[in-house]
Amino acid sequence: MKSQTPPPPTKGQTIPWASFYDTLVGIMSLGKSKQLRNEIAAKAPYKSGDKVLDVGCGTGDQALLASEVVGIEGAVFGSDASPQMINIARSKVEKSQLDVDFQVDLIENISHSDESFDVVMNSLVMHHLPGDLKKKGINEFHRILKPGGSVYIVDMESVAGNFFQRLSDFVIHLHGGNKKLRDNVQQLIPLLKDSGFSDISTGRVNRQLAYICGKK
Repeated sequence: MKSQTPPPPTKGQTIPWASFYDTLVGIMSLGKSKQLRNEIAAKAPYKSGDKVLDVGCGTGDQALLASEVVGIEGAVFGSDASPQMINIARSKVEKSQLDVDFQVDLIENISHSDESFDVVMNSLVMHHLPGDLKKKGINEFHRILKPGGSVYIVDMESVAGNFFQRLSDFVIHLHGGNKKLRDNVQQLIPLLKDSGFSDISTGRVNRQLAYICGKK
């Protein structure tokens, strides 16, 4: 039996069931996982020719979408603390015509050098992290971005809705409900400011998700 590479030590949560992740996302999104990824990508600040890092990339789908946009003039990298997630992401690269470099790495200690990227993105990760790790991760985002580069963070953030709308918010309920995730993304604003980001803006991706952007 092939031995599993243990994940690097981190205070953040990792997902041990990587092989079921895509299936579960499909169930939780009611079969709209592709639409969800496209909605996230539609708000992203990357463009053709950019060098992009997806931190906490999971099984790699969001990074692969970014690669389609930046094209051969750009470059996309993906990192995740889970070796199992990275193995699946790499297998997707092998089946595609895209070029994404996936590596095991930690949000609190990113291995890339200073001022390496035009855009750093991070989706559906922050709610898994304790407060001190969020701060360290955002500091790392600032460090590895080029001057003028952009950070783009997407996470769950509940909004008011009627009873039937809330029944459809399966992911939010599984993560503790609307009360726990209220203003989840808004709470990142002071962390971005403290790290040195400016031109900070927020908005909705859809009913369940919000985003925050900032400039270095």
